[in-house]
Amino acid sequence: MLARTPVMRGACELDLLVFLHRHPRTLLTNERLAAFVGYEMKQVAKSIEAFIDAGVLERTQNAIHAARMYVLVLNGPGDGGLTTLLKLASTRTGRRDILQILRPGQLKTAVDITQGKRRLHAIA
Repeated sequence: MLARTPVMRGACELDLLVFLHRHPRTLLTNERLAAFVGYEMKQVAKSIEAFIDAGVLERTQNAIHAARMYVLVLNGPGDGGLTTLLKLASTRTGRRDILQILRPGQLKTAVDITQGKRRLHAIA
């Protein structure tokens, strides 16, 4: 699932997506959103832009208010198992396991192992 979710690079992205999954329509400033998930605003803003580019998050702007409406877009063709991943990440054990896989170098190893198993299964 993680290999099919290129926007998931680390703890910030995971925690931000879990927050948005729990609050699918959120009206917040970037500062408040960063405070709620516990990461620096720069890091959260970068993750938000990646989510928007990937099509899993929509953001509206209002010229009158600094707050923006964030809408998580799941169950679409580009979901790639994101809903399942978020359900798993919503548990303490699931979050821990996902973060362990997301450690530098671990995702590539997990993908290589999975692809190796697929090749062995195809050969058998």
